[in-house]
Amino acid sequence: MIEQPETGENRGVAIVSLKLALSQEARLSLAAVRVAQESAQKRARRQTMETRLGVALLLGAAALGAVASAPRLARWRQSRAQAANAARTSPLAPEAAVPAATAHAAQPAIAVQTAIAAQPVIAAEPAVAEPAIAAPAIAAPAAPVAAEPVAAPAKVNDSGVPAEGCDTSTRRGLWRRSPEACAQAFAADPKNASLALAVAQGEHAHARLDEAAQWARRALALDPTAAEAYVIIARADTKNGRADEARAAYQRYLELAPRGWHKAEARAALRRTLSSSR
Repeated sequence: MIEQPETGENRGVAIVSLKLALSQEARLSLAAVRVAQESAQKRARRQTMETRLGVALLLGAAALGAVASAPRLARWRQSRAQAANAARTSPLAPEAAVPAATAHAAQPAIAVQTAIAAQPVIAAEPAVAEPAIAAPAIAAPAAPVAAEPVAAPAKVNDSGVPAEGCDTSTRRGLWRRSPEACAQAFAADPKNASLALAVAQGEHAHARLDEAAQWARRALALDPTAAEAYVIIARADTKNGRADEARAAYQRYLELAPRGWHKAEARAALRRTLSSSR
């Protein structure tokens, strides 16, 4: 039999069936995409809710912790305040005890004076001698301070201004340093280079440069590293016209203390001597 060619109706039916099959696959794929989107949205909402719930739980726990620790914090602050008040008031206790002790000590003296007043002939001399006996008892604590002239601060006058002494504990107020007091302290401790340097500084503060230079050399004999002694010697040599000796002293000072108090003075003096030599 001879095959007959396909007609136009058959081709049209095949095309329609193909379109129907393609539309069904597209619908299925779109449905799958829609289902995936809905499930993703559900997961995102669930994660958001879980995050909010966790934050709420953390805030609630923090609030409960703050409420629970509030009494402890209040008690701690109260104890700190009581300790601070006790620390502020405790240093005043000895001062308050001094008038009481003085009052108790004054009562026997008043009683003795009253008893002695009944005997007018005998009471005259003991009444005057009583303060003299009591004075050493009050001044006795100052004796250990006088035994150590190096660490003793300068005495204070009635006006409140520190008087001259031999206080080597600070660099301030060198003009208040008494060369005589420092010399007495050095006589008690002749191997103390700091005391010899203190005498030199006291003499220099009183514009006695030659005596200051002598004591500075004595300090260097005990301690060759006493740099400030070289500055005193250099100033005395400059005053007496010994430029070479002054330059050598300033040079030695800069070698010992390149960042010392007098570095600017020493460098300026060295520059002047160099320029004058040229």
